[in-house]
Amino acid sequence: MAGGGHHGYIGWWGDMGIITYSVSPYAQKPFAGAFNNAIFNTFRRVSSQAFYVVLPAGLLVYVINAAKQKNAYLYSKAGREELEALM
Repeated sequence: MAGGGHHGYIGWWGDMGIITYSVSPYAQKPFAGAFNNAIFNTFRRVSSQAFYVVLPAGLLVYVINAAKQKNAYLYSKAGREELEALM
């Protein structure tokens, strides 16, 4: 072999050193099904965390409404009379 190396020789038939490349299916369609999965994953995650949000929020609404009713009563005529009787 002249030139010291593999210059000019491309290999035996069927193994000619040809390199082929392909593109991954994930690279071809990176957002395939993303919106469909997003809807169901969002529902699943929200429903799994609803207990941790709805229960404290309901308790907070109950306490705020009770405090507003108590405040309205204390600023009424009957509430002021009750406060004066306690002092």
